[in-house]
Amino acid sequence: NGKDIFMTKLIFSLFLTVVFFLPVSISAAPVDSTQRRGPIHVTSDRLEADDQAQTVIFSGNAVATQEDVTIHGDRLTIKYVGEEREIVQLIADGHVRIVQQEKLATGEKAVYYKGEERVVMTGSPKVTEGENSVEGQEITLYLNEKRSVVSGGAGGRVNAVFTPSSEGNK
Repeated sequence: NGKDIFMTKLIFSLFLTVVFFLPVSISAAPVDSTQRRGPIHVTSDRLEADDQAQTVIFSGNAVATQEDVTIHGDRLTIKYVGEEREIVQLIADGHVRIVQQEKLATGEKAVYYKGEERVVMTGSPKVTEGENSVEGQEITLYLNEKRSVVSGGAGGRVNAVFTPSSEGNK
C-alpha cells in the first residue's frame, strides 16, 4: 500500500536523525573519525554525571543539536557501559520534541535502544512532516529493518493524515 510505505518512510527518516546522536562518546566527539558528523552541542540548566551508575543526565530545558537535528526535552539521559563509555541508551523525557527541517516528532518520552536499533516514543507521540502526520499511543521504529509500528493502545486508535502531493507520489 502506497500510504503505508509513505508513512514508514516519513517515520523512518525522522527517527533516523536520532541516530546522529548515538554513535558518539560522552565527550560528544565521533567514535569513528571517518564519519562526517559535526559535534553535538548540549545545553541544559544542570548536568549530572555518575560514573558508578554509568549515566550522564542533562536536566532543565535540555537541548541537544547536531547539524540539522535538534532534540528538546525536560531531561536527556545517556546510559553507557565500559571504560570506552559506549552509549547503549538515550532517553529524552518530558515535552520531547525532535526537529529536523520540516519534520517534527513530539511526545512525553523517546527511548533509543542501541543494541536493538530501536526507537520507542510514548506519551501521545505524533510525527508530522508538512501536512502529513501520524499519532497513536506508541510509535516504534526498527532502524535495521526500516519499518515502524504505530499502536493505538487499549481502546485507542491510530490517527494518520496523508495529503497528496501536487507533484505526484515521491
